[in-house]
Order: sequence, then structure tokens, then C-alpha cells
Amino acid sequence: MKRLLFVLLPGLACSAATLPMDSVRGDKLFESQGCVQCHRLKGMGGTTATDLGRVLDRAYTPADLASTMWNHAPTMWKTIQEKALHVGDLDQQAAADLFASFYSARYFEMPGDAARGKRLLTGKACSNCHGLTTSPNPRARPINQWQSVTDPVALVGAMWNHSSDMWSELSAKKIAWPTLTPQDLTDLLVYLRNISPAARAAAGTFQITEGARGAALFESKGCTACHKTEQRLGPVLTLTGEAASMWNHATFLHLEPPRLDTAEMREVLSYYWARQFFESTGEAAKGRRLFASKHCADCHSGGGPGPVLTDKAGTWNGITMLSGLWRHGPAMLQEMNRKKVAWPSFRAGEMADLIAYMNAKANK
Repeated sequence: MKRLLFVLLPGLACSAATLPMDSVRGDKLFESQGCVQCHRLKGMGGTTATDLGRVLDRAYTPADLASTMWNHAPTMWKTIQEKALHVGDLDQQAAADLFASFYSARYFEMPGDAARGKRLLTGKACSNCHGLTTSPNPRARPINQWQSVTDPVALVGAMWNHSSDMWSELSAKKIAWPTLTPQDLTDLLVYLRNISPAARAAAGTFQITEGARGAALFESKGCTACHKTEQRLGPVLTLTGEAASMWNHATFLHLEPPRLDTAEMREVLSYYWARQFFESTGEAAKGRRLFASKHCADCHSGGGPGPVLTDKAGTWNGITMLSGLWRHGPAMLQEMNRKKVAWPSFRAGEMADLIAYMNAKANK
């Protein structure tokens, strides 16, 4: 990777959205990078700064998270200096893994609601076969025996593999296939965890793997018969959203979907989530105006000390912005202070617009 004078990393050979991400590595980085000294995540860490694991009314995108960290950066750097904290480097691979860690902590998800989940269990006809401790259908496992409710991928994997049997039962009872929105699945998981003794006793597990086998599995399971791997499979969703989408998709597979064990389901979803979730969804026209109003153009349009950022169109996303901020932001802040230019802050959606402008092919 090339070094950039003030802001980001323009020498990227390809989009960082394709970098393999791993939430376990990200968890370790959260500690080794020094974040844990001030912030809490997954129940561990300091209390002097924002609890990053606290579920709020989010639905953030990676670009929104990058803008939140961007806005917070000057205060963070001041605290690091005052407390003489040791922080490590954050290259793009590390930034990708850190994003995966945030995701596995449900950072990008809307909060779930157990009451809605309880209603969905009946409204989606799940309770017609599955009871809490005993089931109306003797062939259906009761909910308190489910082993997968702490992980949406494992749950949907079990549902996916069970779909042909479920289709037969629903058809016999003339009940329509129950579709799930991402919010539905989140609500169901919250409720199921609350009523399952095994889930209450276990720590929540939700890992993002590198998805290294995802492409091979996508082909070997026959998915490429309908889907081209280079094409987007649908709307950009969080991983829970992708899991719900796969459940809804089961009805199109002639009652015999290819079996995917939990590890295989995680690989497939992680691979396609990694490809699509970090793609920018902003508006380039708005980003062009932001590029000027936030004073990016002062240094990065060819007439200033920084490189021309739009020369690397197609390489920018939340990962590259975060890595560049971490590596080169302090020097940028120093230069802006010297020029008496205020540090730019970003509202929700603005970072995505800026990224879209920087990625626009017309700017090459």
C-alpha cells in the first residue's frame, strides 16, 4: 500500500470490499490497538468513552461508522496523548477485521424486540408445529431444544435445511410460506434467546469468517445455475438481512434446496456480505459539494499538498476511510490547524456521498 501525505491510501490496487474479514481477529485487534482502554465492546473494556456494544437505534452503514469515528478523532487523539496510551497501526486488513468485530457485536443492526418476536412466532405459523417445551407436531423439535438461537446464521442454516419438510407440512395445512424481514429475524432471535434456557446460559456467538470457501461453495451447491457470481444478488443487507433473504429464497428451489451446514452457510454469507455490504450507496453529486465544503479540495484536487483522491476512483469505502484516518489523520489535523481550517464533521449519509464522489469513474 502506498503512503498518503495527509489523509488516505490512494495506492490501493483493488477495492478493500473484497478483503477477507474475520471477526475473531477483529476482537483481538480491538484489544491490541488500544481501543479497549477507553471503549467497551461485547461486555469488555473501559468506561471513559462510548460503549460501542450498546445497541441503539442504529441501522448504520460502514460509511456511517467511519464518519462517526472521523468526527470523534480529534478528541480521541487528544486523549491518547494526554494518557500516553499505546495504540497500534491499522492497515486495511486490520480495519476490515475491526469492522467484522463491530458487526458481530450487532453494531449495524436495528435493535430487536422480544414482544414483536413473540407475536411473529405465532403470526408466521411457527407455533403451529413448534412449542416451547413440547411441540404440537411430534416431528418438530421444541424451541427449548434449539441449539442455534444465539447465532442468526446457524438458525437460518437449520431452517434452510429443514425447509423441504416444512414446505410439506405448510402445504398440507394450506398455510403460505412465512417470509422474514431482517427486523423479523432480529426480533425472533431476541425472543427465542429469552425463552431458551440454553441460550440464556450461553454467550451470544456471531462470527464473521473470511468467506474464503464462499465462492467455491456457491458453485458446488448449484447457486450459479441461477446467480452469476459477478452480479449483485439483491439489495445490500446486513448479514442478518442476508440470512433472512436466503430463508425467503428457499421456496424457489423446488422443495429440495442444497444442504448447507452451519460452517458452509457462514462461509457463503460472509463471502457475499463482504463483497456487497461495504459498497458505497451514496450520491456522487452530493459528494462533490461535500468535497468542496468540507475543504477536502483544498489539499486533494491537484493544487494542494495532498494527492488527488479521485485518481483512485473505485477503491474507496468505509474500510479505506477508517484505515486512512487512523494512519494519517493526526498529520492532517496538524496541517489543518496550521492553516486555521476547522476539522470536518459528517452527518449521517454524508460520508457515503463523499465516497461515491471519490469513486465516480467520471473523476478519473
